[in-house]
This record gives sequence, structure tokens and C-alpha cells, in this order.
Amino acid sequence: MLHIYSQIALVLLCSVNVYCFWSTPPMNPKFVNFQLQNIKPFGVSQPAMTKLSHRESQIPRSITSLPAIETTQTPDKRRGTITAVRYDEMEQMAQQTAKSAAIGLRYDPLEADRYWSSRTLQVWKRDMEISVPITTFLGKVLIDYQQGMEERNRQLRAREFMSIIAGLGPAFIKAGQALSSRPDLLPPEYLTELQKLQDRLPPFSNAVAFRIMEEQLGVPIDSVFERIEPEPVAAASIGQVYKGYLRTGEAVAIKIQRPECEEVIALDIYILRQLSGGLSKMIKLLRRDVDLRMIVEEFGRLIYEEIDYLQEARNADKFAELYSSCPDVYVPRIHWRFSGRRMLTMEWVDGVRLTSPALGMETKTALVKAMVQCSLRQMLEKGFFHADPHGGNLLARADGKLVYLDFGMMSEVEPFQRYGILEAVVHMVNRDFGSLCRLYVRLGFIPVGTDLAPIESALASALPDVLGASVEDFNFKSVITKLGDIMYKFPFSLPPYYTAIVRCLGVLEGLAIQVDGRFRIISNAYPYIASRVLSDPQLQTSLQYMVFASDGRVRWARFEDLLQSASTADDWDVGQAVDLFADFVLDSRNGAIREGLADDVTNAVDSVGLDLLHMATVPHLTSI
Repeated sequence: MLHIYSQIALVLLCSVNVYCFWSTPPMNPKFVNFQLQNIKPFGVSQPAMTKLSHRESQIPRSITSLPAIETTQTPDKRRGTITAVRYDEMEQMAQQTAKSAAIGLRYDPLEADRYWSSRTLQVWKRDMEISVPITTFLGKVLIDYQQGMEERNRQLRAREFMSIIAGLGPAFIKAGQALSSRPDLLPPEYLTELQKLQDRLPPFSNAVAFRIMEEQLGVPIDSVFERIEPEPVAAASIGQVYKGYLRTGEAVAIKIQRPECEEVIALDIYILRQLSGGLSKMIKLLRRDVDLRMIVEEFGRLIYEEIDYLQEARNADKFAELYSSCPDVYVPRIHWRFSGRRMLTMEWVDGVRLTSPALGMETKTALVKAMVQCSLRQMLEKGFFHADPHGGNLLARADGKLVYLDFGMMSEVEPFQRYGILEAVVHMVNRDFGSLCRLYVRLGFIPVGTDLAPIESALASALPDVLGASVEDFNFKSVITKLGDIMYKFPFSLPPYYTAIVRCLGVLEGLAIQVDGRFRIISNAYPYIASRVLSDPQLQTSLQYMVFASDGRVRWARFEDLLQSASTADDWDVGQAVDLFADFVLDSRNGAIREGLADDVTNAVDSVGLDLLHMATVPHLTSI
């Protein structure tokens, strides 16, 4: 009973909102230390003050003001008051100001404790809204466990749980979506149901949205925008998007944050953090070392970054800097002068979804390939990647380019983590699950001192032969499902970057399959991985693993397969691969490999010589 109660309680802890949005009286938590940058659209410096601290004090906030300009009129295509050159100069100054300014709103758990500890009524009200439906659900699960029907009813309970999360509001939906890629925390049935959650919400009123726009701009709306479409084109839990037109005539997308978003999020994170300590102790009784408080605080850090729209603008700018050179990728331009902490203005891009019937099959296939290859480079090469590439955040332009949208949810992977992921793929290809388990320990997925033998055996039984499996058997979803069973059974604890990658790849393959039912992301990614193994000096150990046997002999079939796969990858540099292979073979530590290679070459030459001798003597003997 303790086991199932603790696991479902864990679901409660991680699922209830860190992306919260629910109806509550206006609150003003004073526990977030930040410096607010509200850039004047025309470069006029203005005094600025931080939000009140939890002690109700006011602290001056700093802002790097734009230099004063000769005129405060907007660029107007009819009157031509400001030249295009001058407009670009102002935009560059606004961009530099935003980049150099201090970061915006950030979560501070200690200040949150001090603030909410004296507001018991507000905490109690929210706590009750969370606990009543969840407690009822837990009671059903406990009864199932007592009657020995927990496994039989698990699918039913998973659907009920998904319905509860959806009913508690879009913030819970966001958290549920994040949980759907945590096989170390939830059984597969729950993960499958949580993947069905959609982040949608009716829009808030235009009057409120336009008021926030003017607060962020610091000037009347009509001095910046020629017009704004009255109906939002999208609405979600954090904000909504309008299509508008600048006074220059350029179409833009205007993203406005929901009112009181920060206050409501703060309360929910506080409640979650208070629950985390006791539940972590319960989990340890099950020999699962899961730091729930760390998970909650990580959620808090991520959501506070997402509600800072200037941070999203910086993310978009960095993404464009890293990946706009890809010929098939397009990133919309940020209008920095008309963006702030709660308002983001960016270039409007006309396009259709990748699944649109307006696209031909050849175009769809090219877009899917561009999407996957760009994502692999994001995760495994540059280490800065779009963590939410669902269908609504990707468009196809008329010229065939893939357009990325919404840069609020980004993630980063350190170099040692990127190489760890590539090394894990190599171990899976070689079915070396002992080395894979030791790699998991090194990466922090499994606690040091854990008995790895049963995990190794489970991996060997669950995962298919990568090189021999059919396309139908070896898709990403099936692999993650099988890995998820193992990660839930054994004491795995997955770091945020890994779960972000798992969710990203799962969403990518799901979207790609809608375009091409035969698509498998692992098969599509293998050429890129092969090219990296053959050409990256940091992966020489992986190259040895894949190409050479323990006695130094070359696995020629495997080597040929790698070369053939790598040759189909974009930017495959065969010269670099040859140089790396030569350096590897000639390394002083690889004498056994050179001997084995020399024997193979000698045997090959002897074989060719015998064939030539046979070809020369057979006609002569026939004539006799």
C-alpha cells in the first residue's frame, strides 16, 4: 500500500501546477527579486522601480536606457519621418539594451517561504482546490491496491488522473505535459494519458490586453501600431497572441502575458515545495532516491523564465544566431523596441502547418528531414535547443523553409552530456548494456553503489537489436516505453535536460509520423550519429567500440555500415573522417589495432593474389 500511495502522491506533487493559471482574487506576492526592464519604444530614458519586495519596500531598479534620439515619432510609411537607417539604429540600440539589462523575474524559494507563511487563508484556499479531487482519486487507488486490482485498473485510473489534471486548469496541463516525459516517476499508462493534454484556454479581454500593451510600451498603442486584429490568433495558459501592423505597414505577432500570472504561479510553487519534503522521505522508504524539492524548484526556475518575455526574446535571438545559417530554417525577427517583460513583438510569418494538405508529399518529407536534422544539431552539437517543437510551433513557408516559433521553453545540454548521449547510442547499437549502465551512473541517472546486474539484464531483454530490428519495431516511442518500464522499476532519477530531450524527440517523431507514417526518428538520426562517431575527435572511444573487436580486429561489416550511413548525412566531411581514423590507428596506445589491421590487409592481399592466380591458371588448364 505504501508503494502505490507514494507513487500517486508523487504524481500529485509533480503534476499540480507550476504553470498555474486559475481564478483567484488579485494578489501581490513580494518575494521575487528582479530588475524590470521596460524599454521605451523610441529610446527615451525613463525612471524605473522594482516591484515591491516581501517587506513592502521599494528598491530602485536599474536599466540601461537607450540614447536619446532626435525625434520621438514612429516610422511612418506615409510621412517618412524616420529613415530606414535610423529605424535600424534604434532597433539595434533596443536590442543591446535588452541584452545588457539584468535578468527579469526569477523564483526565490526562501523569499517565497517568508511571504506565504503569513498568508494562511490564501494558501488554505488553494490547497483545498488541489487536495479534494486528488484525495478522492488516491482513495480509489488505495482501494484497488487493497483488493489486488491496482495493475488491472491502472489504465482506468490513468485516464481519471488525466481528466482531473485537465479539469484543474491549463497550468496543471502544462505540468502534466512535463510529467509525460518522466518515466522515472510514473508508470507507462500514466505517461501515455498525460501526453494527450492540450494547453488551451479561452482568451482574456481585449481591454485588459491593450492596457498591458500600453503599460509595456509607455505610449498610446496607436502611436506604434497602425491596427491590431480584434480576435487573438492563439490563447494559452501564459498569454495570448494578436496579429498587428506597425506604422511602417509591417505585420507583426504581438504576444501579451495574462494578468496576475506571476502571483498565481508563486502560490502554487510554494504549496508544491511545502509538500515535497515529506513525500521525498516516503519515497526513500521504497529505495528510490528522488529529490522532489529539487524537481519543484527546477519547475519554478523554468516557469519564471518562460513568463519573462524579454528572456524569450533573448532565446529567439540566440537561436537565430546559431541556426539561421541552416538553409532550410527560418527564425522570425524580434522587434526589440516594442517588446518588454510582459509583451513580445516579433515578425509575422505567413505559413501553414507541416500536416497541411496544401503541402505536397515531397515538400513535407523535406521539411521533416530539415526539422529532425536541425533538432539533432541543436541537442547534440550546439547544446541549445527548442524544447517544445509541437505542430503549433512549426510552420512551412511558401519557399519551403521551416519556421520556428515560441522560444519560451528552451533547454541547454553541456558538452559532456551531449557526448554522453552519443555514447549511450553507441552502447545500444553494440548491445553493451553493462557499459550503458555504468554510463548512466556516471551521468547521475543511477545512484552510485546500485546493483547494476538486474538493470543490465532488464535492458538486454527489453531493447531490440538496433541494427537488426525492423522499422516498425524500432521507433522512438517503443524504445522510450521499454526504457520507461525499466526506469520506473529501478532507482533512476532523470535530470531536466534528459527529460527535455526525450519529450522533444517524442514530439518530433509524433509530428513526423503524421506527415509520413513510415518515418522513424532513430533511423533518420543514425546517419548524423554515424558521421559524428567517424569525424569527432572526442568520440574516438565510441569509434573503437563500434568498429573494433576486443582483439583489435576490424568489424568490417559494421565499419561499412557506418560509412554508408554517414555518407548520407548533411555536411559529411569524408576527409576529416579519414584523418581522424588514421590518427586513431597510428596512436601509440593502439598497437593491437594496427596489428589486427595489418593482418586483415595481408589476408585481403593474399586472397586477391590467389584469385588472380586462379583466373590466370584456369584458362591454361582448360586448353590442355
